[in-house]
Amino acid sequence: MKKLIIILLMISQQAQAQSEKMNFNRTIEIEVDPIAYMLHGYSVHGIYNHDHLRFDLGFFGIEQPASITGNKNFTTMSTGFGVKANYMIGKVDGFYLGLDAGSIANKVTEKESKRVDTGHTLSIGGHAGYRFFIFKNVKSSWNGLYLTPWAGLSYNHIYDKVKLLNYKEGSLGYFATFHIGYRF
Repeated sequence: MKKLIIILLMISQQAQAQSEKMNFNRTIEIEVDPIAYMLHGYSVHGIYNHDHLRFDLGFFGIEQPASITGNKNFTTMSTGFGVKANYMIGKVDGFYLGLDAGSIANKVTEKESKRVDTGHTLSIGGHAGYRFFIFKNVKSSWNGLYLTPWAGLSYNHIYDKVKLLNYKEGSLGYFATFHIGYRF
Protein backbone atom coordinates (compact mmCIF):
# COMPACT_ATOMS: atom_id res chain seq x y z
CA MET A 1 0.00 0.00 0.00
CA LYS A 2 2.85 2.35 0.86
CA LYS A 3 4.45 1.71 -2.58
CA LEU A 4 1.13 2.46 -4.33
CA ILE A 5 0.82 5.82 -2.52
CA ILE A 6 4.42 6.72 -3.44
CA ILE A 7 3.80 5.78 -7.11
CA LEU A 8 0.56 7.85 -7.20
CA LEU A 9 2.34 10.85 -5.67
CA MET A 10 5.16 10.56 -8.24
CA ILE A 11 2.65 10.34 -11.12
CA SER A 12 0.75 13.34 -9.71
CA GLN A 13 3.96 15.41 -9.43
CA GLN A 14 4.99 14.43 -12.96
CA ALA A 15 1.57 15.42 -14.36
CA GLN A 16 1.70 18.75 -12.52
CA ALA A 17 5.23 19.47 -13.78
CA GLN A 18 4.19 18.58 -17.34
CA SER A 19 1.14 20.87 -17.08
CA GLU A 20 3.27 23.78 -15.82
CA LYS A 21 5.86 23.17 -18.55
CA MET A 22 3.14 23.33 -21.23
CA ASN A 23 2.03 26.69 -19.74
CA PHE A 24 -1.67 26.48 -20.56
CA ASN A 25 -3.20 29.94 -20.41
CA ARG A 26 -6.85 29.10 -19.81
CA THR A 27 -9.27 31.65 -18.39
CA ILE A 28 -12.97 32.39 -18.21
CA GLU A 29 -14.60 35.77 -18.89
CA ILE A 30 -18.07 37.26 -18.76
CA GLU A 31 -19.16 40.22 -20.90
CA VAL A 32 -22.22 42.43 -21.30
CA ASP A 33 -23.18 44.96 -23.95
CA PRO A 34 -24.39 48.13 -22.15
CA ILE A 35 -25.92 49.53 -25.36
CA ALA A 36 -28.29 46.54 -25.54
CA TYR A 37 -29.58 47.41 -22.06
CA MET A 38 -30.01 51.07 -23.09
CA LEU A 39 -32.09 49.89 -26.06
CA HIS A 40 -34.58 47.92 -23.92
CA GLY A 41 -32.71 44.64 -24.29
CA TYR A 42 -30.10 42.46 -22.69
CA SER A 43 -26.74 40.88 -23.44
CA VAL A 44 -24.63 38.31 -21.63
CA HIS A 45 -21.64 36.39 -22.98
CA GLY A 46 -19.60 33.59 -21.46
CA ILE A 47 -16.06 33.30 -22.86
CA TYR A 48 -13.41 30.61 -22.61
CA ASN A 49 -9.81 31.59 -23.46
CA HIS A 50 -6.94 29.31 -24.41
CA ASP A 51 -3.77 31.20 -25.24
CA HIS A 52 -4.57 33.44 -28.26
CA LEU A 53 -8.00 31.89 -28.89
CA ARG A 54 -11.31 33.04 -27.37
CA PHE A 55 -14.60 31.16 -27.68
CA ASP A 56 -17.78 33.13 -26.91
CA LEU A 57 -21.37 32.01 -26.38
CA GLY A 58 -23.77 34.93 -26.05
CA PHE A 59 -27.48 35.60 -25.61
CA PHE A 60 -28.96 38.96 -26.54
CA GLY A 61 -32.03 41.07 -27.13
CA ILE A 62 -32.20 44.59 -28.53
CA GLU A 63 -34.90 46.94 -29.75
CA GLN A 64 -33.29 48.08 -32.97
CA PRO A 65 -33.50 51.79 -33.79
CA ALA A 66 -35.39 52.56 -37.01
CA SER A 67 -32.29 54.45 -38.18
CA ILE A 68 -30.47 51.10 -38.26
CA THR A 69 -33.24 48.93 -39.76
CA GLY A 70 -34.47 51.56 -42.23
CA ASN A 71 -38.05 50.73 -41.19
CA LYS A 72 -39.33 53.96 -39.61
CA ASN A 73 -42.96 52.75 -39.31
CA PHE A 74 -42.03 49.61 -37.37
CA THR A 75 -40.54 48.58 -34.04
CA THR A 76 -38.10 45.65 -34.28
CA MET A 77 -37.15 43.60 -31.23
CA SER A 78 -34.35 41.18 -32.09
CA THR A 79 -33.49 38.30 -29.75
CA GLY A 80 -31.18 35.36 -30.19
CA PHE A 81 -27.88 33.74 -29.47
CA GLY A 82 -24.51 33.59 -31.16
CA VAL A 83 -21.12 31.94 -31.04
CA LYS A 84 -17.81 33.59 -31.79
CA ALA A 85 -14.25 32.40 -32.21
CA ASN A 86 -11.60 35.10 -31.89
CA TYR A 87 -7.87 35.19 -32.41
CA MET A 88 -6.11 37.66 -30.10
CA ILE A 89 -3.15 39.24 -31.89
CA GLY A 90 -1.72 40.11 -28.48
CA LYS A 91 -2.00 37.33 -25.93
CA VAL A 92 -4.35 39.08 -23.47
CA ASP A 93 -5.15 42.57 -24.73
CA GLY A 94 -4.96 44.39 -28.03
CA PHE A 95 -6.50 43.73 -31.44
CA TYR A 96 -8.45 40.61 -32.30
CA LEU A 97 -10.18 39.13 -35.34
CA GLY A 98 -12.94 36.57 -35.41
CA LEU A 99 -15.73 34.65 -37.04
CA ASP A 100 -19.27 34.43 -35.73
CA ALA A 101 -22.59 32.70 -36.34
CA GLY A 102 -25.98 33.22 -34.79
CA SER A 103 -29.70 32.68 -34.78
CA ILE A 104 -32.00 35.72 -34.54
CA ALA A 105 -35.75 36.15 -34.12
CA ASN A 106 -37.07 39.56 -35.19
CA LYS A 107 -40.41 40.45 -33.62
CA VAL A 108 -41.74 43.35 -35.69
CA THR A 109 -44.66 45.59 -34.73
CA GLU A 110 -46.24 48.01 -37.17
CA LYS A 111 -46.54 51.24 -35.18
CA GLU A 112 -49.89 52.43 -36.57
CA SER A 113 -51.90 49.19 -36.79
CA LYS A 114 -50.08 47.33 -33.97
CA ARG A 115 -49.94 44.23 -36.20
CA VAL A 116 -47.11 41.88 -35.21
CA ASP A 117 -45.11 39.24 -37.05
CA THR A 118 -41.89 37.41 -36.24
CA GLY A 119 -39.21 36.43 -38.75
CA HIS A 120 -36.13 34.26 -38.29
CA THR A 121 -32.59 34.60 -39.57
CA LEU A 122 -29.33 32.69 -39.44
CA SER A 123 -26.20 34.82 -39.70
CA ILE A 124 -22.54 34.18 -40.37
CA GLY A 125 -19.85 36.82 -40.44
CA GLY A 126 -16.60 38.29 -39.30
CA HIS A 127 -15.65 40.93 -36.78
CA ALA A 128 -12.70 42.85 -35.40
CA GLY A 129 -12.13 44.63 -32.13
CA TYR A 130 -9.71 45.85 -29.54
CA ARG A 131 -9.62 44.78 -25.89
CA PHE A 132 -7.94 46.77 -23.16
CA PHE A 133 -7.84 46.27 -19.42
CA ILE A 134 -8.82 49.40 -17.54
CA PHE A 135 -6.96 48.62 -14.32
CA LYS A 136 -4.23 46.41 -15.77
CA ASN A 137 -1.48 47.77 -13.53
CA VAL A 138 -3.54 47.89 -10.33
CA LYS A 139 -3.03 45.09 -7.80
CA SER A 140 -6.68 44.52 -6.87
CA SER A 141 -9.74 42.57 -7.94
CA TRP A 142 -10.43 45.35 -10.48
CA ASN A 143 -7.49 44.34 -12.70
CA GLY A 144 -9.70 41.79 -14.55
CA LEU A 145 -12.09 44.50 -15.79
CA TYR A 146 -11.85 45.35 -19.50
CA LEU A 147 -13.53 47.20 -22.38
CA THR A 148 -13.70 45.90 -25.92
CA PRO A 149 -15.10 48.02 -28.76
CA TRP A 150 -15.80 45.90 -31.85
CA ALA A 151 -17.63 45.88 -35.18
CA GLY A 152 -18.83 43.11 -37.45
CA LEU A 153 -20.21 42.42 -40.89
CA SER A 154 -22.46 39.42 -41.58
CA TYR A 155 -24.50 37.62 -44.19
CA ASN A 156 -28.06 36.99 -43.01
CA HIS A 157 -29.94 33.99 -44.35
CA ILE A 158 -33.60 34.94 -43.87
CA TYR A 159 -35.43 31.62 -43.75
CA ASP A 160 -38.68 32.99 -42.29
CA LYS A 161 -39.53 36.49 -43.58
CA VAL A 162 -41.50 39.09 -41.66
CA LYS A 163 -44.86 39.20 -43.43
CA LEU A 164 -45.84 42.82 -42.82
CA LEU A 165 -46.42 45.08 -45.82
CA ASN A 166 -43.51 47.48 -46.52
CA TYR A 167 -41.16 45.94 -43.93
CA LYS A 168 -37.70 45.58 -45.47
CA GLU A 169 -35.14 42.93 -44.50
CA GLY A 170 -31.61 42.78 -45.86
CA SER A 171 -29.16 39.96 -46.27
CA LEU A 172 -26.20 42.11 -45.24
CA GLY A 173 -25.87 43.04 -41.58
CA TYR A 174 -23.48 45.30 -39.72
CA PHE A 175 -23.04 45.84 -36.02
CA ALA A 176 -20.84 48.09 -33.91
CA THR A 177 -20.80 48.29 -30.13
CA PHE A 178 -18.60 47.82 -27.09
CA HIS A 179 -18.65 45.25 -24.31
CA ILE A 180 -17.65 45.50 -20.69
CA GLY A 181 -16.09 42.32 -19.39
CA TYR A 182 -14.28 40.67 -16.54
CA ARG A 183 -11.51 38.09 -16.84
CA PHE A 184 -11.34 35.58 -13.98
